[in-house]
Amino acid sequence: MKQLEQHQETPVITLIEITKQLTAIINEEMACLKTDRPQEIEKFQKRKNILTASYHKELNDIKLNGGLASAGNGEIVRILKMESRQFQDTLQKHTRFIKAKKTLSEQMIKDISDEVANQNGMSSKYGPNAKMANKSLANNTTFLAVNKTI
Repeated sequence: MKQLEQHQETPVITLIEITKQLTAIINEEMACLKTDRPQEIEKFQKRKNILTASYHKELNDIKLNGGLASAGNGEIVRILKMESRQFQDTLQKHTRFIKAKKTLSEQMIKDISDEVANQNGMSSKYGPNAKMANKSLANNTTFLAVNKTI
């Protein structure tokens, strides 16, 4: 009976370790972003993808074996729930942080575009026959390149 209980605890213990590692990686990514080192995030991607796949596999294994009710003693389930809460909190912080950075970047690009349009004196004024009144925008288009690498 003891061996059966240990067999059922193994996916939960593995899931706890994976959850801890994913939480640590996401925290490291946020630290890189906060210190203006977004290029360093790339080094975490491969490990994060492997851990994410393992996380889903272990969750499915637990479901197939009867869920958390049959996963072993109550202490191990409490530890899993605690780690899961920390992971979810970290994910929420990460999501809010990324959304804030995205909004800031989009606003900055919009402001730059507006400023370029204002400096060029371009406005959408139409003259007779639905043609541009002054200069054609097509001839004076300013291009703005954005590096999408984070």
